Amino acid sequence: MRIIVVDCKYVESEFAAAYLLIDGDRGFFVECNTNHAIPHLMEAAVREGLTPDRIVGLLITHVHLDHAGGAGLFLRTFPNAVLYAHPRAARHAIDPSRLIDSATRVYGEEFMERLYGTILPCPADRVQELPDGAVIPFGPLGLEIRHVRGHANHHVIAREPESGTVFTGDAFGVSYPACPVVIPSTSPTDFDGEEALKSVDLIESMEPSRVALTHYGFIDREFISSAAAQLRQGIRMSMEVVSEVRSGALAPENVEKILLSRMESSLQRSDLEAFSVDLKVNAQGLVHAASKA
Repeated sequence: MRIIVVDCKYVESEFAAAYLLIDGDRGFFVECNTNHAIPHLMEAAVREGLTPDRIVGLLITHVHLDHAGGAGLFLRTFPNAVLYAHPRAARHAIDPSRLIDSATRVYGEEFMERLYGTILPCPADRVQELPDGAVIPFGPLGLEIRHVRGHANHHVIAREPESGTVFTGDAFGVSYPACPVVIPSTSPTDFDGEEALKSVDLIESMEPSRVALTHYGFIDREFISSAAAQLRQGIRMSMEVVSEVRSGALAPENVEKILLSRMESSLQRSDLEAFSVDLKVNAQGLVHAASKA
């Protein structure tokens, strides 16, 4: 099994990844990003000698648009591919109208078109729901699926047993090649600190040879324990922020500033700049979490 990182060129280079798994003359993608990324996925497949009809599957870890917004176009582009997803994610892939409406209310039509394009529905007969513990039949040993919560309530991770790679979506945080630091992703709307900690524990307990982050790239075995420790610290700090907003000790409009100030002691200025987009989105997610009863 060969596994290749594909840069989706989302927002900027090396910000969001898809992964191309190759087994003989067949290919399988984990994540597809947005419509604008599909040509990059096609280029990667062709470069590896795979024609569109030899791409047999796509796993989306969850339906946030930077992971799965291009799923409908992906299925049109790769005619023999099956979409695999958490049951709650599958229904939104088939009918993305609620996702589109909610995102458009937040970002506006012009922004949505520029960043995501026209989000297409996925044909129901090409969508496969994944129960916890399912095995996707690709490769010599299949892809082992687990449900995880904390980032999104419809999130899955996948372990490829031959290589020991675990594809973590956003459940094992975000990190970038230029910044060897890992922080949690607490974007709206499902952040749950206790569940996020359980997900980190589960991933670490799998003893992966490496984890594959959607944002962005591989973390190898020797760095996984330290990454998990950084994540736990960041998740607990995020939980403290939620509590402070709920109690009235912290105003919602100051959450991004507080996240920045609390990270300054452990990060260099260049690191903080690498996470500028994530901190803004994380702040929105924490404010939303604090608003829940």
